[in-house]
Amino acid sequence: MYLFKKLIYLIFCRILFNVKYINKNLEKNIDRCVVCSNHVGFADPFIIYANSKSLAVMAKAELFKNKLVGGFLLFFGVFPIHRGEKDAKSIIHAVNILKDKKFDKLLVFPEGTRVKSGERIPAKLGAVYIAMKAGVPILPIRIIKNHPNRKLFTKVTIIYDTPIYLDNSKIKDKEYLKEISEKLMDSIYSLKEN
Repeated sequence: MYLFKKLIYLIFCRILFNVKYINKNLEKNIDRCVVCSNHVGFADPFIIYANSKSLAVMAKAELFKNKLVGGFLLFFGVFPIHRGEKDAKSIIHAVNILKDKKFDKLLVFPEGTRVKSGERIPAKLGAVYIAMKAGVPILPIRIIKNHPNRKLFTKVTIIYDTPIYLDNSKIKDKEYLKEISEKLMDSIYSLKEN
């Protein structure tokens, strides 16, 4: 697993992209959390995964259609979510990953899909719900591509923000979930390189 992660780091963070991490120490100070990021390109999960310890990743179910690819992803802590529908099984699995301490961190893209640089769509409520149900904070991250239209060989900056702690007693309050989801995306999109 360690060697695989080093290989991913070399390929995605040094060869295909020149990745710079800012405030990475904020992640190291948290035992368990839901890591939430904007999603600008296909390599985002690899770039975050390669420089994180004990990270599970929630990914679209379409990636698991091929059994060989699906088995490979599951081995490395990636699991499917069916987008656009209520996927209670995947949500429960995500919560259990954190509660059972199988992984310390869970990566979720709250907007649920890739969003072009300079654009923004409302966040789904799942990331906040999972964090509240597991009793963990949320760690916001922003991914900034230096050349948004270039798919490869560009500088990418990953900026970490201070964690968001939640009032878990409000887990059934949909308005609170919406409010925190918006606050989360505000936090992510307000992060700047300077």
